[in-house]
Amino acid sequence: MKFDNVHMSEHSPRMGNALTRAIGSLGLKLTGWTLVGKMPDVPKFVIIGVPHTSNWDGVSASLAMLASGFRYTFLIKKEAFFWPLGPILRSIGGYPVNRSKGGGVMDQIVALFDSADKVCVGFPPEGTRSLVKQYKTGYLRAAYAANVPVFICAFDGPNKRVVLDRLMPLTGDMATDNAAIKAYVDEHWTGVHPERQK
Repeated sequence: MKFDNVHMSEHSPRMGNALTRAIGSLGLKLTGWTLVGKMPDVPKFVIIGVPHTSNWDGVSASLAMLASGFRYTFLIKKEAFFWPLGPILRSIGGYPVNRSKGGGVMDQIVALFDSADKVCVGFPPEGTRSLVKQYKTGYLRAAYAANVPVFICAFDGPNKRVVLDRLMPLTGDMATDNAAIKAYVDEHWTGVHPERQK
């Protein structure tokens, strides 16, 4: 499936309809951002949005996914899923996680990946818009536990593009993989606020 200059894999999890895609497209047009690239040809993966240096990252990514009809799941503490917010969060990809279980969070993530044929779970590895020396490793722990790859969704600040970039090779060594992914992002992509990146 193709959306303008964006290629969706047949394995890509989908959501929405013509109306929601039109809303996303209009939002991108009004904010000046575009979506380019290609989703990986795999049915299950972790996706990370990097480099995260601005509030516009989340806005542009959400509009881009809405415009393309791509569905990604994001984790939220279960306490947020009260009426009427709960159904709304679920409809846009929110997934309730019970953080009181401690290490059981990874079990919940694995169960999420096992629950459907097509699943993409999103993580913000910086965890902040401020400068960080290394990424938080939750996204890698999730990928290892579920035995799925990691895909880069890059924020190209200077050109105002959300770029569906590439799958990153993983060695299984957390420190090595985490450092390699950040080095790749820092070398190839510049965020909205470069001074917060490296």
